[in-house]
Amino acid sequence: MQGQGTDIRAWYEAAPYASFAYPQCAPEQLQAVAWLHGLRAPVPATARVLELGCSSGGNLIPVALRFPRAHALGLDISGTDIAHGQDWIRRLDLDNVELREADLLELDPASLGQFDYIVCHGLYSWVPRTAQDAMLAICRRALAPEGVVYVSYNTYPGWKSRELIRDAMLLHCSDRTDAGERLAYARAMVGFLREVAARDSVLARTVEENIKILSRTGADYLAHDYLEPDNHPCYLRDFLAHAGRHGLIYLGESEPSRSVPANYGARIAAALSTSFGDDRVRREQYLDFAVNRSFRQTLLVHEAQAARIAPAIRRERLRDLHLSAHLPCHDGATRLDGSAQTYGPRQGHNLSSPHAMVKLAADLLTARWPGTISREELRAGIQAALPPAQAVPEATLDTALDELGEYLVTRGLARIRLAPVALAGMPGAAPRLEAGAKRQIDALAEGERFVCNLWHESVELAADELAALKAGDGAVDARLAESIRSKGLLAA
Repeated sequence: MQGQGTDIRAWYEAAPYASFAYPQCAPEQLQAVAWLHGLRAPVPATARVLELGCSSGGNLIPVALRFPRAHALGLDISGTDIAHGQDWIRRLDLDNVELREADLLELDPASLGQFDYIVCHGLYSWVPRTAQDAMLAICRRALAPEGVVYVSYNTYPGWKSRELIRDAMLLHCSDRTDAGERLAYARAMVGFLREVAARDSVLARTVEENIKILSRTGADYLAHDYLEPDNHPCYLRDFLAHAGRHGLIYLGESEPSRSVPANYGARIAAALSTSFGDDRVRREQYLDFAVNRSFRQTLLVHEAQAARIAPAIRRERLRDLHLSAHLPCHDGATRLDGSAQTYGPRQGHNLSSPHAMVKLAADLLTARWPGTISREELRAGIQAALPPAQAVPEATLDTALDELGEYLVTRGLARIRLAPVALAGMPGAAPRLEAGAKRQIDALAEGERFVCNLWHESVELAADELAALKAGDGAVDARLAESIRSKGLLAA
């Protein structure tokens, strides 16, 4: 194949990239983030969704399964990956999703039509410069007027140190053509550098940093981020300048909490409190330096949308969200006596408050998790649970809910949607699989264990879970109910 080059195709044929669902680029997530920034993006249930670099469709096929009235198209240069995805589509008996083998440089954007959401996950940094241009040209031409583009890419300054290790790996495995041998030689080079680097040197610190990264990632990450023929990290400002040349502008990040300086500590928050005016990009670029960011998941829209984009999350728009959060109390049951209690993760950000309204909201969210709860349901639940002596005016409760919603979203403690996610909270008397999960489980072939839940997360089923669920009619044994619920597969 010409265009992007036979090397890219051969590399992906030899070392296929594992194809999973990534929740940060689900159309529902992109719609919710756009809403927070002042835009009304298309409804996912009837959207047209395009994925460039779709691999075998693990990130796209679940969208078609969730939304029968949507239409999904995936393009990828690897014929092997496309064939695997087409087999999965056949087994699921879907007629609203199509995967095609295609080279971006040979593709006529006008032939595709228009799409409400375009996803480019793991593509921009990992193709030649000419293909980057082609990708953005396709996005501009194929994006509907109110549509949203998601692009993930490696960034500086975080990738500066990783490039040193990548260069050393490529040197050591340059004469190896077998994918397995290349991985082994790459790892051997890291071992060599660790052995020879002077203690406390820049090289030694760089090696240790990369060893930590590689220890928590799989062979896929090593093969495609460190050993792939193309890996072009960039600064955020340079990426957005490139997008701007194609008529696309910055909306925000797919995970809003990653743009909040306070989430990285008081020192960074204080240092970035200096006014940047309306220059959001400059603020974000300073933040990248402050946290040594190495990866971004950026949302783009047509430049015609510029005047409607809110530079900061609008609190009033938080009121329209359906939230999901797991906020268990750290010290037993909630007390309504005015004492402070802490809820949520034991590590990292959590929620601490003495206020009964906030504590009851945490309990209600946790009882509904991994399903969502609306603001009206939160308000009604809190009012019903408050003792008469602690009843509060509606305006007071509304203010508390505004502040809580903003805190949960900006701290990354809540997942967000503009429509309910109908998953069970506490398992009921007769727990059942969510319909899409049951359909996937029935279609799994021997040795396959991953399915996608309604949060667009790939989850793995244990052998005993899979055997029980595949043999049944959708009913879930009480013994498995809590595990299946925690994986987001239990119907509300």
